[in-house]
Amino acid sequence: MKIFKLIILPIFSFALSLPQSFSADFNQTIISNKNTLHYSGKIFYKNKNIVWKYIKPYSKIIWIKDKIYVYEPDLMQVTIMNRKKSLDKLLKNAKKVKQNLYVATYEGKKYYFVFDNRLKKLYYNDDMGNKVEIIFYNYKNNAPTKEFEINFPEEVDVIYQN
Repeated sequence: MKIFKLIILPIFSFALSLPQSFSADFNQTIISNKNTLHYSGKIFYKNKNIVWKYIKPYSKIIWIKDKIYVYEPDLMQVTIMNRKKSLDKLLKNAKKVKQNLYVATYEGKKYYFVFDNRLKKLYYNDDMGNKVEIIFYNYKNNAPTKEFEINFPEEVDVIYQN
């Protein structure tokens, strides 16, 4: 689903003193001309690897490692994609706009970060003109290693995308 295209980029290489490992809950809102969609879940970060676990309104797990793996249990499907170019340099060069607000540009799009000792919020406009906002909360300073194990049933359909 294209709605997840931008949020799975490796955005957590941010240079503003993120810990080497953390987990947090998140709420994501996508606002289009006609609808507002709400998602919630957990995010895990360790050694530049990221796991997004969407819990509501439906389950989806995205592992960002050497490749990107998107597991959709309801569809019994896994999509495997090449990982896009790292955003390390981009995010390290994010510019401070005002207190606690930073902006970075990637592929012509601006990404805004609210950062107050921790990443609190990320927002941007996606390829379809929707406003996407992700709020992070309930931080823990360590992410369980088991969360980074790619684990899905053998009988799922596997789709490879470039």
